[in-house]
Amino acid sequence: MINHWALLHDPDFWKDVDKFDPYRFLDSDGKLSPTPESWLPFSAGRRVCLGESVAKPELFLVFATLLQKFRFKFPPGKLTKLEEDEMYFGAFPKKYEIIIEERY
Repeated sequence: MINHWALLHDPDFWKDVDKFDPYRFLDSDGKLSPTPESWLPFSAGRRVCLGESVAKPELFLVFATLLQKFRFKFPPGKLTKLEEDEMYFGAFPKKYEIIIEERY
């Protein structure tokens, strides 16, 4: 079994491991950079997820569609930190409020 939490929180591979930073996956030109060895969301070796080749484009389509059709924002005056709650058998985000508006 691979300890994914430890891989994704390894300071040898990741800067500011407890900070949500999607820009860490982009190079200086804003393009997707090569992923470090400790990035294994679909596992590796004999236990690699067979659905990886389907999941990646599907996730892209889902998020692209959501961002095309809706605006996501926080309520006015509410600052929210996107951090994990206590961890038991998985990492779960803390509860927070968002506003979803349909785009026209």
